[in-house]
Parts: sequence; C-alpha cells; structure tokens
Amino acid sequence: MRIVLAGAGITGRRLVAQLAESRHDVTVIDLNRDVCEAISTELGVVAISGNATDLSTLEEADIDRADVAVALMRANDDNLAFSLLAQGAGVERIIARMPNPKYRSAYERAGVTSIVDVAGLFLDRLVLEIEHPSVHQVASLGNGAGAVVWVEVAEGSAVCGRPLEEVRGERGFPHGCVVSGLLREDSDRLHFPDGRDRLIAGDRVLLVGTIQGLTRGAELFGERKGLAAFLRKCVRRTGEPDEDAQARLEVALDEEVQQEEGSEESPSESSD
Repeated sequence: MRIVLAGAGITGRRLVAQLAESRHDVTVIDLNRDVCEAISTELGVVAISGNATDLSTLEEADIDRADVAVALMRANDDNLAFSLLAQGAGVERIIARMPNPKYRSAYERAGVTSIVDVAGLFLDRLVLEIEHPSVHQVASLGNGAGAVVWVEVAEGSAVCGRPLEEVRGERGFPHGCVVSGLLREDSDRLHFPDGRDRLIAGDRVLLVGTIQGLTRGAELFGERKGLAAFLRKCVRRTGEPDEDAQARLEVALDEEVQQEEGSEESPSESSD
C-alpha cells in the first residue's frame, strides 16, 4: 500500500516505523530536515523535507499515486490544507488528526474519510482509568449505540467458577451483550471461549454489544455500577448522537439509578 504521511512528530515517527515494518510503501513529509534524514536512515523510507501544504512538495511525494494520505501535523489549518490537496489529487482514503473538535465539519468538507479526535480518545482513556479500573478498554460503535469493553471478573461475582455456557443460558443474562474473547492472568494470548470454559476471578472478558446490554453485562461480571454513565461520555464528543442512541443511554442510566435506589431501600432483600 502506498502511503503519504505529513508530519513526523512523535506520533508520526511511531506510525511510520510500524508501517515500514509491515512493508508498506511510505513517503514522509516534514519541515525538519534532520528528522527526515534520521527517518530515512533508520527506517529505510522516503522522507522529504518540505511543506506538506505546498503542491510542488506533494508532487515530489507522488501524492497522486497514494492509496492513503495521513495528516498528522499540529495545526488544523495545515492538516486541512493537506487533506484538500490530497483530495484534489484523487486520493481515496484521507486520515487526519483533529487537534480541535470544533473543526470536524471542516475536515468532513475537506474530504477526510477518517477523523482521529486525539484529545477525545485521550480523555476517554483517562476517565476510564480513574472511574472504572476493572473496565480496561472501550471503543464506541455506531455513534454511541454500542461499544466494546474489557471487563475484569471480580472475586465473588455471580459468574465465578461457572462455565460460560451456563452463564449465557441464564434468563437474566443481558440481551445485546456478547462474550467475544477471554484473557487469563497467566497468559497474554487472546482466547475465544466456548461454552465449556469456566470463568475465574481475574479473567479479562471482552464484551461487545449495546449500551444497555454492556451495562448489565459489566455488572454481572464484576463492574457494579456507573458503566452507563461512562459510556455516555464515550459518545462522539462533537455534535449530538442520534436520537435512538441517546434514548438507549437514557434508559440504561435511569434503570441503573432505580436499581441502586431499590437496593438501598431493601438492603436485605434477595431473589430466589
């Protein structure tokens, strides 16, 4: 795959290294000549010292032959100008880092096919680590309608020691929640569990599903409360989520609050 990448900062250099290792045909553009020389020497890729918003520089990089153009410069105006020129050169896939989410509509009009909201992703990860240490990763799907989460099985949770088939077969297992993977503490290999696998404390379970389904699933596996509120923050930060997704989030939050209030009013009540 032919890739033209504009901006060789820390993120850019790391991305170039991974792309080069995967044997992609990468051309880097950066204003810093020393950086370009270092990249070319260390990674064996073409590195052009020049302005990525200048048409002659892009012609030197053969932008019209690129399968993907990636804008990783610091300023929105530079990334937008590069994206517009790449679009004009006929590049079908344009990926751009968006330093300021207020510019999302401008990036869309510039032909950017994948917008990376770095600040939003960073903030989501911080909130995740602070509020939900047992939910290790999260990705928003469909404008917030669904998500992917890692949940750690808690000691003493309802699923501990039980085969997955039995857990999934219970009447109370949430609809809209699918167990897609399993990581054990003594292994770094992702396991795709079948119904016979027994869940033990410390297991990291990969759940995929709707917001409401994941909220119930996370509670079942060990995260007691608050996941719906966190997932709400993971909805795309710029613009409003679609009405259906927002409604699902509101329902999940309302039901969570009702359950918590009910448990406080009847602390000794148990189900048969």
